[in-house]
Amino acid sequence: MPEFQKERNLAVTKNTFEMLVNNVMEDWRPYLKTEGEMVLATNVSHLVIKMNAMIIEYEELRKGYMDLCKSNDEMKALVLELATKQKQQNIFYSKKIRNLEKKLP
Repeated sequence: MPEFQKERNLAVTKNTFEMLVNNVMEDWRPYLKTEGEMVLATNVSHLVIKMNAMIIEYEELRKGYMDLCKSNDEMKALVLELATKQKQQNIFYSKKIRNLEKKLP
């Protein structure tokens, strides 16, 4: 399990989830008249809390993905720079070897 999910699972326990649902319900209670509306509001509160958790997780994953993309771009640039230097070294030493071969009998 990724590290951010471990931290998230520690932070959001059953008690904190219920507390968050109750906080959302506090805003809606004055508008609820029947028991059916209360049940529906509880379910909608669960969905709101879960949706917020998913949005936070998505943002963390997106940030991680962007970091990976940046690292990948940096690695590509480094590989290109190394390949260019390797090619220059290859050309330099190939010329030296050819000059030595010309001087040998």
